[in-house]
Order: sequence, then C-alpha cells, then structure tokens
Amino acid sequence: MKKALKTGLAAIVAASAMVSLAACGGSSSGSDSSSDGQKTVGFVAVGPEGGFRTANENDIKKAFKDAGFNLVYSPTQNNDQQKQIQAFNKFVNDEVDAIILSSTEDTGWDDSLKKAAEAEIPVFTVDRNVEVKDATAKKAIVSHIGPSNEWAGEQAAERIAKDFPNGANGFILEGPAGLSVVKDRGTGWSNKVASNIKVLESQSANWSTDEAKTVTAGLLDKYKSQNPQFIFAQNDEMGIGAAQAVDAAGLKGKVKIVTIDGTEAALKAVVAGDLDYVIEYNPIFGKETAQAVKDKLDGKTPKADIQIDSKTFDAAAAKKALDSGERAY
Repeated sequence: MKKALKTGLAAIVAASAMVSLAACGGSSSGSDSSSDGQKTVGFVAVGPEGGFRTANENDIKKAFKDAGFNLVYSPTQNNDQQKQIQAFNKFVNDEVDAIILSSTEDTGWDDSLKKAAEAEIPVFTVDRNVEVKDATAKKAIVSHIGPSNEWAGEQAAERIAKDFPNGANGFILEGPAGLSVVKDRGTGWSNKVASNIKVLESQSANWSTDEAKTVTAGLLDKYKSQNPQFIFAQNDEMGIGAAQAVDAAGLKGKVKIVTIDGTEAALKAVVAGDLDYVIEYNPIFGKETAQAVKDKLDGKTPKADIQIDSKTFDAAAAKKALDSGERAY
C-alpha cells in the first residue's frame, strides 16, 4: 500500500512538472518511466572479472535495451559485497520496478532482500544463487537464471576419468571462497569423480591467470614425486595460468588441464594443446532474463529456476566453434 501511495504521488508530481515545463517552452526527454511508462530495472552487477563476466553483463544490458527497459547498471569492484548491498538498497529506495542480482557473495543478503519484499520489488538472481534464511526475504526472489555449476563440475570429473581410466593424481584450482559458484562446481566434481582419481590439493587462485600460474608452479614442485597428471581449474583464466606453469615446467602434454567457462582464449588454448578440455558456462542469457522480468511485471509467473544450456569442447569441437565465427564471447 505504501508503495502504491508513493507511486501515485510521484505521478502527480511528475505531471505537474510536465505542465510547468510546457508552459515555459521546455520538453521531456522521454526517458523517465513515470512519464512514458518505461519500466526501470536495477542491475546489481559484479563488473570486470574476466571473459565470462564481460560477455554476460554486456548481453544482459543489450537484451534489456532491446526489450524496452531502462536498465540501470551498477557494478562493484574487487568483489566488494558492501558496494553491491549499497547499490541494491538504493534501488529499493528509488522504487525501481525490478532488480537483477549477480552477487559477489552467496550470503549476507537477507536484510536487503527483506526490504525488497516489503517494497514489493521482484528480484531475479543471475549466474550465482544466494542463500537466504529469512522467510520474508525469500519471497523477494522470483527466479534464478543461469547455467548449472554442478553440471559443469560433473563434466570436469567425467573428462578426467575418461582421460585416466587407470587413475591419476592432480590438483583443483578454485575461485574465491564463499561463492556459490565455487561450492557448486566443487559439488559437481565430487558427485562424479572416480574413486581412482586423487586430488592432492585444492587451492584458490581467485579466478586470476597470474595467481594460478604461481599457485600451479608451487604445487607442481611440491608434489613432483607423486607424478601429478591433471588440473581442474574452475575457470578459464586460472586454467590458462596453470597451462603457463605446466609449460614452464616442461610438462605440456603430460599434465591435462580441464577448465570451465568457454571463452575464446580457452578454446584457442584447447586447439593449441595447452588445455585438454573446456566446459562452457554459457554467459548468453540476457533474453531469458529480460523475458522473466517482463513476465513478472505483466502479472505472469516465471519459472523459479531457468537453466541455460551449455556445451563442452575438445580440440576438434573448439576448432569448429572458432571457425564458425558464431561465438559471442
């Protein structure tokens, strides 16, 4: 009721301003949702993080523009959740029509989501899920849109089992601790990993190529007596860094590296033999997100979980994809 009253008051104020502008010979740009009916959607985004993130956020921005929404993009920096929370709360205070949330952390959102629920602002999580305990906060989330991180982790485990039917030792390079994507990719791996595949150590390389190169070099030296034969890197950038360390150690072709995301750089690395296998985590789901928001604002009920299909690439599939010129990232 409060939101309805505020919205009505805002419309009256906007109408008065329009009359005043007309009397003075002014004009309206037509970008204000209160004057032309355009819906405003706040996008609480991660911002620069790598090839996947760039492709994903650009696709979302384009899809919402094409769908006629006024999308307000608010990225954070260095995975700063507090800046994301501030942006989210500002969107609530500004009474946007909907909020898209791509979270840096999967917890800590209860209070903000509760405010959104009380303001009757629907929230759509993309890419990363969030863990919510408060019952009112849970009501704010309408849909989650994105590929399955567990599926991606399962594909990695199955590929390593295929590469090494007699068993092997290796490492896992993880993303930053505390992210649902990291836990879900790890869960997928655990679901399918063969009993004769031994993980000597798991370490975070924070999605970074340079950090992964350093971490991998240390692990290869630490465990050289145990003949490491595989590395599962939870994203392409870390996999490419691991490949640099493997090459420097003279182990190219002897240590197989599997990664997740499916960026152009990773596909090229597969073709070159630096990576063994790439599991796509498809970033192109802007249209699905915009449609879910539109459906909700039109009074329809979108699916609670909208899963985006992804692919896998060995060297032959990667070359075919690159040669097609159809990859969007």
